[in-house]
Amino acid sequence: MNLLYIIRRLLYGFSVLWGVVTLVFFLFNVLPDDPARLTLGQRSDLASIENVRKELHLDQPVVTRYFLYLNDLLPLSLIKNEPEALQKYTPTASVQLTPTHLFVLKKPYLGRSYQTKRLVLDV
Repeated sequence: MNLLYIIRRLLYGFSVLWGVVTLVFFLFNVLPDDPARLTLGQRSDLASIENVRKELHLDQPVVTRYFLYLNDLLPLSLIKNEPEALQKYTPTASVQLTPTHLFVLKKPYLGRSYQTKRLVLDV
């Protein structure tokens, strides 16, 4: 087999995967409903909604949320060297880049359930 053919097919596969991930992100971020209100229900108070919006990064621009979404899905990620981030991602291997940031090998983070308070899927 030709090495150039294999490289081209791998690049094509990665571009299709990136396109699907991007399409899914934008489909869920252009919906008119508020995910925080849908998560908590109609009888939630304003403080709880704001906390969920902050946790889901809905208070940030769409471009920032897109890169955070990609960072959650990719097995190689750049995270802050904080206990919350280390607990969220549970890295299997890490390299210290700066005193405040780590480059880690991790499982994809798909979020947590607001009903059971557990991870959605432990891959």
